[in-house]
Amino acid sequence: MRLPPFKVLEPGTKKSALLTLDKHNKNLKIVAGGTEVVVMMKLGLSAPLYLMSLKKIKVLRGIRKTKNEVIIKSSTSINEILQSPLINKNFKSITQAAKLLAAPPIQNRATIGGNILQDTRCLYYNQSEFFRSGLKPCFKVGGDICHAVKGGKRCFSVYQGDMVPSLISFGSKIKLEKKDSSRTVLLSDLFTGKGENPFSIQPNELLTEIVIPLHNCNYGSSYEKLRIRKGLEYPLVSAAVFLSENTDGNLDNVRIVIGAAASGPKIIENASIYLKRKNSSDEDVDEIANISDNLSEMVNNLSVSAAYRRKMVQVVTKRSLQNAFQDLNKGG
Repeated sequence: MRLPPFKVLEPGTKKSALLTLDKHNKNLKIVAGGTEVVVMMKLGLSAPLYLMSLKKIKVLRGIRKTKNEVIIKSSTSINEILQSPLINKNFKSITQAAKLLAAPPIQNRATIGGNILQDTRCLYYNQSEFFRSGLKPCFKVGGDICHAVKGGKRCFSVYQGDMVPSLISFGSKIKLEKKDSSRTVLLSDLFTGKGENPFSIQPNELLTEIVIPLHNCNYGSSYEKLRIRKGLEYPLVSAAVFLSENTDGNLDNVRIVIGAAASGPKIIENASIYLKRKNSSDEDVDEIANISDNLSEMVNNLSVSAAYRRKMVQVVTKRSLQNAFQDLNKGG
């Protein structure tokens, strides 16, 4: 499949990149690792006039620690995250997510920013132009039909980013910058829940930083995912868990985030109601697993059936919870 014609732009500074993005925003795609953008162009799903490479902008790469947080710059590769003692020491589930992301050749190229902002996917959308030419335009391409759900009134494409569930479970924020201003928001607020337009980011905004708060308490974390093969596979369902305890030994913070179950990550609200103690019962864990199932919006638009994924979301959630408890008991 041939790429459509385009012009490559290579700004050398962040300021220049923001000016370029402001000028060409709707006709431009950003390339950091290129692991998604190039594939989308080959499939005819994207035809930007300009590709803006971030490769020369050194200030968009690196990991550093401040007094209360760790900052990962958006063009930092997944492999750099895997090799970071800072991330390995403080954020176990983030390291797990990075390790389970595709295979080493992809990890060397893919960036944390690109993984966060990867588009939602659907079996009827992520296909060749020839395949799609036999179908009516769906919601994802501006149509009024969902091929996965007969009579569906919205887009059910699935967000399958590996890094986001763990990042959200740690309470991460992101920094978005544009020509004359910037804003910092919770990563969870980036997602609209709409498959056809999954991110609340403006066309002239650039994701520049991921900010992860440090925790001074005893805590545990875990990330689990279901995939068909060990390499090169998006999650079919995933779950990230963060648990922390107070000085009395009771859980005071429980965050559980389900991935690849809808058009954005699903957060189990008020999970601490069910999990109040380090020795929470099997019934409590089962209740959380049931909630993960109820939150899921799975339809038959990935490589395995929605029915199977619904069964497995409970399994993956329980497994991640159990591993997070083990991590908590070891002292984080």
